[in-house]
Amino acid sequence: MNPKMIRSMKAFTRTVELNSMSGAAKELHMTVSAVSQQLQRLEKDNGIALFHRNTRTLTLTEAGKVFYQSCLDMLSIASRNQEQWEALTKTPQGQIKMIAPVGFGGGLLSEPLKQLQQEFKNVHFQLHMTDEPVDLITAGADLAIRIGPLADSTLYAKHLADWNIIPCIAASHPAAQNTINSFDDLPEDCFIGHMSNSSELEFPQPKIMLNNMQTVVQLTLDGVGYALLPEPEVKHHIESGHLLRLLPDWQGSPYSVHAVLPVKDNIPAKTERTVEVLSEFFHSL
Repeated sequence: MNPKMIRSMKAFTRTVELNSMSGAAKELHMTVSAVSQQLQRLEKDNGIALFHRNTRTLTLTEAGKVFYQSCLDMLSIASRNQEQWEALTKTPQGQIKMIAPVGFGGGLLSEPLKQLQQEFKNVHFQLHMTDEPVDLITAGADLAIRIGPLADSTLYAKHLADWNIIPCIAASHPAAQNTINSFDDLPEDCFIGHMSNSSELEFPQPKIMLNNMQTVVQLTLDGVGYALLPEPEVKHHIESGHLLRLLPDWQGSPYSVHAVLPVKDNIPAKTERTVEVLSEFFHSL
């Protein structure tokens, strides 16, 4: 929007709200004459009279009332556009505080962080790894990575990816030597469950239940039992032969991965870019 037009609309709206050209002039650091000229320019450009003028008061005409509401809307849009532009163009600096599940410390964040470090020379990253719920606002966090269904929240969530959950067993586990064609062929007494996928009906009651996926992966690798594991987290273990994928045709409920932010509007450019990099990488897995 034309800066001169914005200046004129500000002079007009403040004159209306303060019912005084001198009050508007003082607030906008202008002379009364300059405010009067701005109002006259608006009337001339739009071909309408904005005020009923007398020596004591300024009263809006019918057209002036309509124009006043339009000015408020346009000034609001201009302000939002300016904020978004500044957020986009401002050199990223400072700190990004991110909260993520413990399992992401096993390598899932390495590549995104490498890329972000190259892009953001003046940004420092602070990572808080936990599987417990954390209040983003209280913690002063810029974003959190959340897995699975999201609880009702006033926070803003952006979907990053959906990951397949696959049944796996260690190559060293005795059951791995058997032919597994169906769920009935799986032993009932060594299923390791994670709280997020314990409702998969095809599987038996977990013998061991955990709230930490990294520990579930490690116990499975150690031959304690079999488990439903996120494919991106264990793909390299399968490729190395340490884990075997069971029932390749089985399809379970996927892991939904989200970035949760404390605000929806006027998100800093560094946070927006961090979410973009995470989404691009997680989608590629």
